[in-house]
Amino acid sequence: MEKINTIWGYIGRHKYLITILLGLIIVGILNENSLRKYAIQNMRINELNAEIEQYQEQFERDSARLNALINTPKGIEKVARERYLMKRDNEDIFIMSTDKKIENN
Repeated sequence: MEKINTIWGYIGRHKYLITILLGLIIVGILNENSLRKYAIQNMRINELNAEIEQYQEQFERDSARLNALINTPKGIEKVARERYLMKRDNEDIFIMSTDKKIENN
């Protein structure tokens, strides 16, 4: 019984400190909006922002290339010849494939 009274006396003297520490533990670690989760989410936000910047730069490069292809007749002809295998009347086209297929017997 004496140990219980000693513990209870200690808790009684330091009740505010114990309450504050328990509150910090709950808010900092155990809560669903804890500081740990906040830090993890903040790191994820930074990663996504970096990815957005990367895609923005890629979009700008591709837009500039597209505008160059659209605005010049040679650009349109190049795309038509390479992608759609179009040709002039006096030309012959030979298509060579570099894909190698391995057959198992």
